[in-house]
Amino acid sequence: MKQIVLSLMTLLVITSCQSKKSSQGESFLGQVNQMAEIEDDSDLLTFFDKPDAPLKQKFENLPVGNNRPTGWMLDMMNNDLESGMVGALDDLYPGIKKDDIFNTNRRGGMEDIPEMGDLVLTGDAWEKSIMWWNSETAGNWWDGFVRHAFLTNNEKAIEQSHKIVENLLASQDEDGYIGIYKENLRYQHEGANGELWAQTTAFRTMLAYYEFTGKKEVLDAVEKAMAVTIERYGPEGRNPFYLKTAFGGATHGLMLTDVCETLHRLTKNAKYLDYSTYLYRAFSTYGVNRAFNDVRYPYLLQKDSLFESHGVHTYEHLRSLINAYYNTGYPELETAYNNAMYKLDFCILPSGAGHGQEWIAKLKADPTYTHTEFCTMLELRNFYLSAAQKTGDINYADRAEKLTFNGMMGARYPDGKSLTYAKGDNCCILNSYKHGKEESHYDSRYKYSPTHSDPAVCCVPNYTRNYTYYLANMWMKAEDGLAAVLYGPSKLTTKVNRTHITIQQITSYPFSDKIKFVVSTDEPVSFALYFRKPQWTKELKINMAGLNAIETDGFFKVEKEWNGGDVIEIEFVNKVERRIFRTGDVYFQRGALVYAYPIEHSIKNIKDYKQGDFHDFHCFPKNEKACDFITVKDENVEVFDYQESNKTSNPWYQSTPILTVDLGGTINKVQLEPMGNTVLRQVAFPVQE
Repeated sequence: MKQIVLSLMTLLVITSCQSKKSSQGESFLGQVNQMAEIEDDSDLLTFFDKPDAPLKQKFENLPVGNNRPTGWMLDMMNNDLESGMVGALDDLYPGIKKDDIFNTNRRGGMEDIPEMGDLVLTGDAWEKSIMWWNSETAGNWWDGFVRHAFLTNNEKAIEQSHKIVENLLASQDEDGYIGIYKENLRYQHEGANGELWAQTTAFRTMLAYYEFTGKKEVLDAVEKAMAVTIERYGPEGRNPFYLKTAFGGATHGLMLTDVCETLHRLTKNAKYLDYSTYLYRAFSTYGVNRAFNDVRYPYLLQKDSLFESHGVHTYEHLRSLINAYYNTGYPELETAYNNAMYKLDFCILPSGAGHGQEWIAKLKADPTYTHTEFCTMLELRNFYLSAAQKTGDINYADRAEKLTFNGMMGARYPDGKSLTYAKGDNCCILNSYKHGKEESHYDSRYKYSPTHSDPAVCCVPNYTRNYTYYLANMWMKAEDGLAAVLYGPSKLTTKVNRTHITIQQITSYPFSDKIKFVVSTDEPVSFALYFRKPQWTKELKINMAGLNAIETDGFFKVEKEWNGGDVIEIEFVNKVERRIFRTGDVYFQRGALVYAYPIEHSIKNIKDYKQGDFHDFHCFPKNEKACDFITVKDENVEVFDYQESNKTSNPWYQSTPILTVDLGGTINKVQLEPMGNTVLRQVAFPVQE
């Protein structure tokens, strides 16, 4: 039986500042204040007291930095770092450099909040949570920036990375604390806070840096800081989620489980797995604000209720859920996880993205009217990577590739200088308005920007973590060798059976159906290689003389003694698929790529930045009827022609494959391009009534 332990007054959204209009927008403000009584569900969680039986994980992550980009991926990462928003964000948004939030500008109260760029505040109760916002902006950017620096071997960025981590080390208190709060607040929060969330973003950065550099003092600092947190906010301390108010930062803090997973991989100390399980139990015990906690265990028992919370929270928390399930093997968590996956399917768009801008709001995915944001996509994609590692299920890897190459790339402007915060799969205009079925309302998220400093500087920092995390999960360690879980141009350098090996993926995948793997070893060594066969592939051809490949659990296994420069060539036999979405709309996919009808656009700059050629801008269709979306006559659309891309060093935006289809509807024959290349586009085509 649920216990009510504290009643709260309904928060007043209207204040003395009501004449101001918050730049967060109506959608955000209408959802964020779902405050109620504290729910104590501890009676539903007693199964956590039973002996656990951890599940065997299929794969193990390799050290960060073992796999590095080549080909188009290296070109894009270099561009983003040297002339794009990845390398420029700390200059474009002063909150990163000027607000030394972890060191000299820690928070002791609202008076410590600095100027927040273009963000317009009105005095609402939720705005207290802004105390921690810059820790997310800076921490996530640091994480992606440091990884970019070392993965591309950019000397200037590496030097800057040293300074970032040196400042974090210098911020550590004598007792080990690393964080954003002064002594009057830390670990004593009764309401909205970013204690664990700030630590998550900083520690993810520091641990990645440690893996690139091998500097043990960095690992030691994180372990010392974690010891303080485990003591104060652990089983013998205070539940970090027992709060009177919570506006997102506290529940983002559940993602300290990411840090726990990495620390366990690096140290093999089981206390980090125990603490990550504790965090999920603690999170599931108390609920205050329904806007941020879809993945609490009690809510997951309600299988037929749709997800409704803040999309970023919902999708990132799935990593904590599967982690707790694999740590314990509890059948109760298996049921919760299966229910979560059932709910998740209702959220998925043709692009592979989960909708949620900002809120899922109990809506089923619709390619025209339910939109997504980049943070939402990043966190869902990273859940897929975690699930692929633990389960070995290729469906998660397929989903990760599809989302990366379509939804996520479809938010990036071709020059790498800006990103959309919010966007739909079908998108005919970007003009700072959300266009719904019945009406439109102002929302500054619908534009291209290198910062998005008016709603929040969150999506651009998370963009820096896109391919850096993809690369870290392309190869995984199997019991008897290595598994190619994801594909793309890259070079792996690692050890197998104490022997140094390198494996190059030479390819323009996903634009090419062929990949050449070149395996080099210091000396002869026997191990197995596993090659994922995506579910969209009709046949996987493997070409190597005298090779026997065995298909097992969605992978082709090749086992042999590798010596010198062995070469394996694989080819995916992909067909154009005409897919029917749950709304009845038709869309097209070939391999990992979803195809879209590109809508010609013009640009109107609405803000110019002092640093370089950076702008906020709107995109308008050149054809005023472009928003009257093309329909198809019926579901039996004929695929007229597929033209493979010309061979170029960088296939994105330059020479892409073209799909010609005969829609038989409002327009007959049209040419479609990969969705990830488009700005304005139509992905899904309604069937004529």
